[in-house]
Amino acid sequence: MIPSANNANRKHYIYAMSAFIMLAACAKHNPPLTQHTNETQQRIQTKPLLSTDNDLILDELVLIEPEADKLSPFLVNLTPKDMDIIQTEARRTSFSNWQNIDARAKGSRQRMLHLLDEMNAPKELLFVPVAESGYNPYALSPTGALGLWQLMPKTAIELGATHRHGLDGRRHIEQSTRAAVSYFLKLHQRFDDWTLALAAYNLGPWGVQRRLNKTPWKTEDGLNALPFPTETKHYVKQILGMIALQGKGELNFSEPLQTVDYHINPPIDLTHLEKVAGLEKNDLFRLNPELDYQHYLKQAVTLHLPQESITRIDHALQKDNNIFKPKFIHVKIKQGDSLWKIAHRHHTNIAYLRKLNPKLRSVLSIGRTIKVPAFRSFATTSHKANPLLANGRRIRYKVKNGDSLWTIAKKFGTSTKAIARINQISIKKLLRPGDRLWIVARFRPS
Repeated sequence: MIPSANNANRKHYIYAMSAFIMLAACAKHNPPLTQHTNETQQRIQTKPLLSTDNDLILDELVLIEPEADKLSPFLVNLTPKDMDIIQTEARRTSFSNWQNIDARAKGSRQRMLHLLDEMNAPKELLFVPVAESGYNPYALSPTGALGLWQLMPKTAIELGATHRHGLDGRRHIEQSTRAAVSYFLKLHQRFDDWTLALAAYNLGPWGVQRRLNKTPWKTEDGLNALPFPTETKHYVKQILGMIALQGKGELNFSEPLQTVDYHINPPIDLTHLEKVAGLEKNDLFRLNPELDYQHYLKQAVTLHLPQESITRIDHALQKDNNIFKPKFIHVKIKQGDSLWKIAHRHHTNIAYLRKLNPKLRSVLSIGRTIKVPAFRSFATTSHKANPLLANGRRIRYKVKNGDSLWTIAKKFGTSTKAIARINQISIKKLLRPGDRLWIVARFRPS
C-alpha cells in the first residue's frame, strides 16, 4: 500500500520507486567490470534514503576512490627532474653489484627490521648500509670507520656501540644499528628533512649546518643545488635513488634469513660448534660479525643462528655436555720458557708439541704463539682470531714492550700517520703494553 499523502507526495514516491527498480534491473543485467576489494567496498557510501522529515528521496551512489600509495617521506617534494637524477644514480652505482649486496644483507636484515620497528624509524634507512659498506659488517675504511654503518670509534662509544669482552659493537648487528638509527633520528629532528639528515650522516652535522648558514637550501631548489661536496651529493642521490627504485619495484631485498638468539657458556670452540650446527665454513662469523675470536674460554656469548642449527646444537649437547669445549688452545711463549716446560705445563710431551706445530724450532721466540692441548686452565691462553678478521688486511694489534708507532708501521708496511688516523690518536701518543690498535696492513710480518 502506498502511504496516504497528498497527490504531490504520491507522485514523488512513484517516480522514486520507478527509478529504483530500473537501477536494480540494470545492475542485474550489467554486472560490474571489476571486483572491488573489501577496502574499496567500504568506501562506497550512500546518502540515506530516508530524510529527517520522513520524505522519501533517492540520491546517486557516491564512489570514493582509494587513496594512492603514499610517497616515501624521503622523496616528498622532490622535483620530477630530481626523481630522474636519483634513479639514474642508483642504477649506475647499485645495479651491477646488487646480487652480492643482497646476499650479504640476508643474514642481518631481519634483526635490523625488528629494531627499526621498535624505534619507530623508517625502513628506508636500510639502504644506508648499501652505500656505506655494501652490507659488509667487516668493512673498515682508511679513516677507521667500521661495520655496516661505518661508525667511527668515538661516535660508536658515545652511541653505545662499545668494544668489550671480545665483542665489537661496531660490527654487532643490533648495537651498530641501534646507534646509527638513533643518530639518524637526531639528525632528522635537527634538520627536519631526510635529504639533509643523509647529508649530515656523511658529512657531519656541523659541516652541513656551516654550509647551510652560508648557502640556504630547500627541497624545491633541487639536489644539484645542495651546497655540499660532490661526494656527499652522490651519496645522497644514491640512497634516495634506491628508495625510489624500490617504490617502482626495480630494486628489492630478498626475504631475510630468520635467526634466533642462542646463549652459550664458555669454554667454547666456535669453529667446532659451526660444524655441528650444519653451517658452511665461516657462516657463523658472517651471522655474528661482532666476534673477535674463535674460542671464548671465559666469556659467555649470545649467537644468532637459524632454528635448525640450534636444534642440532641442543641435540649434540644432550649427548655430550663438553662437546664444544676446545681440544686445543694457543699460548704465547714467555721469557724463560722451553719446550719441556711448555709440554709439562699443558700435560703433553715435546714430540706432540712438534706434531701440532711443524715449524716449531728448538730456540723459542718470545711472544710467538703455539698450539697446545687444552687442559684445565686457560689463564695463559692467547685467543685465536675470528677467521674473517684474520683473512683480511684489518688487524687488531696488541702493543708489546718496546713498540712504538714507527716500529709497528714498519712491521706491517704502513705509516705512523695512517695508524694514528685510523685509531683517532695523536701521532705523538705514548703507547703502553696491552693497548690495542687497528692496523690496515700492506703485508703480514713473517
